[in-house]
Amino acid sequence: MPDPTGTPTVEGLQRELAAARATIASLRQEQAVFAHGISHDLRAPLRSIDSFVALLARHEGLDDTARGYLERVRAASARAGSLIDGLLALSHANRAELAPAPVDLSLLAEWSLAELQEADAAQPAELDVAPGLLAWGDERLLRQLLGTLLDNAWKFSRPTGMVRIHVQGARAGDRLQVAVRDEGLGFDMRYAAKLFLPFQRLHGPDQGAGHGIGLAVAQRIAARHDGRLHAESQPGAGATFHLDLPAPPPADAEGSSP
Repeated sequence: MPDPTGTPTVEGLQRELAAARATIASLRQEQAVFAHGISHDLRAPLRSIDSFVALLARHEGLDDTARGYLERVRAASARAGSLIDGLLALSHANRAELAPAPVDLSLLAEWSLAELQEADAAQPAELDVAPGLLAWGDERLLRQLLGTLLDNAWKFSRPTGMVRIHVQGARAGDRLQVAVRDEGLGFDMRYAAKLFLPFQRLHGPDQGAGHGIGLAVAQRIAARHDGRLHAESQPGAGATFHLDLPAPPPADAEGSSP
């Protein structure tokens, strides 16, 4: 409560802060319960669908048309499962506790690109990652963010025949500015506002588009780190995603250098 002059007291402000923290903790707990409900209650019928499809597929009397229908059902079930995964990822990005520390984004980018190359070994690729890109944040979440950007760059570069991805950046004061650039399909900037909205896709499934949640999760992770994520592009000329994050305090940045 304020003192007689109407000025809030330190004790009053501390109580308000404690109440706000309790409210946030309660909301996060509600989100966790909701996410668990989604995972359990929605996955159960999908498992039943998959089981019955597998049983029907073993029936010897099915012709090619019937088997084609079963494959469509199986694919639809898989897409529904992917959507559930995306919703859970978005929930986790909103409520996960952060464990801030110096994070080597260069190393995380190299790991993610190595995984993409291993999974798509026949795809020609030219990859360039600048060294020493140090951010301050939660390594697990930042790896997810960067992995999403690189996965998108890879998917939307494949139709051009050659995957070219460049990860560059520099420290600017107490911030780290990173650019993830590809030379893939690109997109029309008139639709850029949709890019980071859940379930919005600028490309069709035949061009590698997923469930439309990945970039929404990535932007939420950036925001939770007091960062910013935006993109620029033009059709047929690739896309560049600009990521602005806190840089480590000078002592931590020096300690993380080789």
